[in-house]
Amino acid sequence: MDTKTDTDTSANSNTSKLAHFSVNVDKIKLVDVGNPLSPDAVSMYDGHGLSAQDRLFFCLRQNTTLGHCVFNPGEKIAVRGDRVHFAQIVISGDMTASDEKNNFTYGPGSVIGLAEGMANLPYSFTVTATTAVNTRFIPIHDAQQKLMQTNAGLRSICRTAIMRTLNLQKIPENLQ
Repeated sequence: MDTKTDTDTSANSNTSKLAHFSVNVDKIKLVDVGNPLSPDAVSMYDGHGLSAQDRLFFCLRQNTTLGHCVFNPGEKIAVRGDRVHFAQIVISGDMTASDEKNNFTYGPGSVIGLAEGMANLPYSFTVTATTAVNTRFIPIHDAQQKLMQTNAGLRSICRTAIMRTLNLQKIPENLQ
């Protein structure tokens, strides 16, 4: 996932940062094969220099077991303070996200609501589609059940990643 930060310094405002999160979709399109785990696909990954994030995105994009959603420009994908029912993995399109202090631009490869949902916390940001947005979605309830069924080591890794993502100091009750 590429992270770019642009600084806006207008005459009558404080300096603010606008971060953009996305994967290199053009590079991923070069590797468009049917089975992302096949030996041909793995060979193509190496030949096109895909990062780990690019490879993960490629596999998620090809995954037919995840649900699919389309959001129109101006449509809210997440509303700050609302309960998370589905995590959205952005396949294509652009969005803006705001928490009233910070603004971000999200693109392909961004994940919306997974950490908050897994921790039983509300959305941290309001996310609005600026172009047509296609996502794959993961029902949070299903993800929580799968996490509780996995081994303790993997649960611990996920718990740590969720806590770091959300900057939590205390382990959420449902992740203990």
